[in-house]
Amino acid sequence: MPASPATTTRIHDSLDGALARKRVVLWYDPSGEWAEDFDNYQPKAVEKLRVEGNEFSVKVAISRAALDQRFLLYLPSAKPPEQGNWLLDLLLAGHEFTADRASLDIQEAGLTLEFKELAQQHKAFFRSPVRTTKLKELLRPNDNEAAVRLKMLAVLAKQPPDIDKLLLHAFGQLEPANPDGDDPVEALYGSQQLSGHFWKAVGEKFGYASPEPNLRDFTVGLFNSVSSIGPSGELLPHARVFLSIWKDSLSSRPAFEQWSDHLAGVLRVEEQLNDAPESYEPDDDDSYELIERFVLSRLLQRFQGDASDTELLETIRNRSSSCWLEKHQHGYRALEQAITFRGLLAKADLQVPSFEEGLQRYCNGWWRLDQAYRRCIFHARTYQQPGLLKPLRDWLEAQYVNNVLLPLTNRWSDQVAGLASWGSSSLPRQKQFHMRYVHAPLSSKGLKRLFVVISDALRYEAARDFADRLNNQAGKGWQAEVEALLGVLPSYTQLGMAALLPGVQLGLNPSDSNALVDGQSAAGTENRDKLLKAYAKGRAKAIKAEDFLSLATSKEGAELTRDYDLIVIYHNCIDRIGDKRESEADTCQAVEQTFDELELILRKIAGLKGSQAVITADHGFLFQQEPVDANDRAEFPPASELSFKNRRFALGSGIKASAGQKVFTAGELGLSGSWEAVFPLGLDRFPRSGSGSRFVHGGTSLQEVVVPVIKLKRERKVESRVVEAELLRVPAKITTGKLSFGLFQLEPVEPKKRLPLQLRIGLYAKADGALLCAHRSVLLDSAASEAREREQQVVLELSNAAGDYNNKTLELRLEQQLDGVATPVPYKSVELKLQRPFGSDFDDF
Repeated sequence: MPASPATTTRIHDSLDGALARKRVVLWYDPSGEWAEDFDNYQPKAVEKLRVEGNEFSVKVAISRAALDQRFLLYLPSAKPPEQGNWLLDLLLAGHEFTADRASLDIQEAGLTLEFKELAQQHKAFFRSPVRTTKLKELLRPNDNEAAVRLKMLAVLAKQPPDIDKLLLHAFGQLEPANPDGDDPVEALYGSQQLSGHFWKAVGEKFGYASPEPNLRDFTVGLFNSVSSIGPSGELLPHARVFLSIWKDSLSSRPAFEQWSDHLAGVLRVEEQLNDAPESYEPDDDDSYELIERFVLSRLLQRFQGDASDTELLETIRNRSSSCWLEKHQHGYRALEQAITFRGLLAKADLQVPSFEEGLQRYCNGWWRLDQAYRRCIFHARTYQQPGLLKPLRDWLEAQYVNNVLLPLTNRWSDQVAGLASWGSSSLPRQKQFHMRYVHAPLSSKGLKRLFVVISDALRYEAARDFADRLNNQAGKGWQAEVEALLGVLPSYTQLGMAALLPGVQLGLNPSDSNALVDGQSAAGTENRDKLLKAYAKGRAKAIKAEDFLSLATSKEGAELTRDYDLIVIYHNCIDRIGDKRESEADTCQAVEQTFDELELILRKIAGLKGSQAVITADHGFLFQQEPVDANDRAEFPPASELSFKNRRFALGSGIKASAGQKVFTAGELGLSGSWEAVFPLGLDRFPRSGSGSRFVHGGTSLQEVVVPVIKLKRERKVESRVVEAELLRVPAKITTGKLSFGLFQLEPVEPKKRLPLQLRIGLYAKADGALLCAHRSVLLDSAASEAREREQQVVLELSNAAGDYNNKTLELRLEQQLDGVATPVPYKSVELKLQRPFGSDFDDF
């Protein structure tokens, strides 16, 4: 019976492929059923010979032919045994072609006849020319049946031929919380009779064995084998490597998180953590997010206990490579700031020997207590875990209010109470801002244009924070220097803004608190613009921050810098949010938002080719996160008239100060007028319905009246670089299940010049790039000058898969992790040999 046209075409195509690979192709056909197909086959540059008792002459003809001549030998007989096969040498050097279905399949795939049984077992796979072609592209000469089947699995899954990647793909296809979901392994491979071979490959690499293998059962064993909590699993050490790959993969990470969360419930991880003994230490285990929560919860408990700050910070550092860090970093940062606050408080001497000494001591370091408190509150609120952090916040609030604000403001108030007038010999008055920081630089020959940013309520500690962030930024940017002024009293917006303007006489209207400069109103951007233009003969401009940021740089921005030499930008975020009862609790968030907005303003200034800028504030503020104690409420004093009332001051005449209050006349405050101002001392607030009490300003506290000035210069491009690392004590051979070596940071970290280096470290097979250990992340960020303090010890545990590479070369790779770049880049590598002693067993590692 003649073959169908499709079969004939397939045979001829297979013959073409075989002859393209081998000079001689032998076609045994015991039944002679393919004779017609042999006769109809008309290849180019190939000689067809029928072999029937003429073996010797055929061999002679082939031996005498040109080396590039191809031969197709058709033998209408069974293949004889090797001892009686005259053509054995040609058969061994050439290719045996067979035309049964399985034989055609494997030949089309580029396989030899030894894989005929494999093709028969997986007939469905080879029916697809597309699959066969893709398999052919993956095959290598030394592939055995296991390797071929792995590549068949890869073709079906459209993944690389690696059992780890095939597992990752399968996990991504199954919803862990859906018990009725289709098994992706069976769905992908079942119809091709390859499911069993998939699990066989998994078993060989992971040591997984089950009468009915499936993803859910395997995952339980996987997590139990890797996690430090719960029953010990029985999988081989490669399980740890696989979990590391799973967590590191951007595409597979969501599936890992889903499975981890699901298994945490199934395996009752929370209950086990609740019952964990005090000696239990997760170290760097991040298999479950619950472990991250447990570590943070225990750290908070130990903070309240007898753990040292060094121990706490070391534990936090050990969690820096956790895959859950991004979700919980604000919790850790809150704790770090509480640790900082505690350390500062332990060393602080909050005595105020004199008014001038109090100002100097605040500028020299006391502000750090306010900063640590604010940062801690910011991170705690951003973390949004009020129940977990309540003990920490209660402790912080009590310490800050009772041991910082109360003693400091009371002692400072004692000095304020003794003043005859408001002024300082150590800090310039705020009224001198314009002359010192605007007029003087604009009058110099080297500066053509100056940008001034006035950020409402940017207090001194926040300005120091912002300046430090600018100074720590790498590359081209701004160099920041912070100085201080003594703010005006009352320390509120209208008067503080007026004090920053040019003019001789500063005053205010006691009936509505509006400020005046040389008799002209300084309220609002429009009035301030008039005063600035009068000073600069029209070449000054007052503009709101939002309007400035909306300017198109190439058009409106260019016109702005063309027409004006002094550009004053009014920014309002902290005061806008903090000075309202409904939003004052968000004051710390407002400070961070201010930093972001100020950076945008500076970028805009840089885009307009501004080379110098000044950032200052109208006043500072007092803030405590929790509601103010009833004892901190003062009553308004008796007076002939109190024309204006505020939480921290009142204006009027004939004021009789009560105990704990201070009265200044307008003249004593350096202001025009015949009115008086009264201030509650310490933390006291006057009663004002409808206004908040946690965020206040207007009074005499250091936090309210020490006003920052940030002087900024555009710096030339700084050649910054990351610090360098050197490997120490790397052995030439690995003879155990662990590789231990040193990692040395060659130089200290230095802001803007030498930056921290983040490395990912792994051990790979040189031959095929297989990962043989779980990745380790190491951060080199030491600023220590002592060399010995900049060395870290690294230990890598080898997977059982390393056993396949005994007596072969491995590669220790250090890869640099860059911000915003998903894939690490090569940094350094070292080759070493794996030489396992006789009798060792990687399964015992």
